Amino acid sequence: MSTPEPDQGFAEFFRTCLPVLTRTLTALTGDTRVVEDVAQDALVIARHRWHDIHAYDKPEAWVLKVAIRLMRRWQQRQQHETPLLAVVDVVEQVHEVEAVHSALRELTPRHREVVALHHLLGYPVSEIASVLMVSESTVRTHLSRGRDELRRILGGSE
Repeated sequence: MSTPEPDQGFAEFFRTCLPVLTRTLTALTGDTRVVEDVAQDALVIARHRWHDIHAYDKPEAWVLKVAIRLMRRWQQRQQHETPLLAVVDVVEQVHEVEAVHSALRELTPRHREVVALHHLLGYPVSEIASVLMVSESTVRTHLSRGRDELRRILGGSE
């Protein structure tokens, strides 16, 4: 029996990874206009490096890191920030989703990313650190500060 070509695995990887990328980028930015393009661009880059990344423990984390960088570049070119969809634990406490959206827009981009990746998408701190290329303690700091800032903005208890 012959071993499968790495290229064969990419088609399946693409099918499973594209929806994850689009959901993640949409959650991080709230901007659906370019999410699909950015996700596909990240996967094109992955296709060119598939020979190397197919053997990674989590090739989807590598592609997510690339997609986030591409989205950041696009946002910088657009010179505007876009809101996140919501953060699960805050939405449970606040009945008006618009207030949450407004509060999220006030967070720094890094706080917004960390809070969304952890609470909305369920990524553990270690994976967020890997994706954003920062230490776990930095992720925990941004997560704590982001949650505190959300509570302050929304008028909740500290």
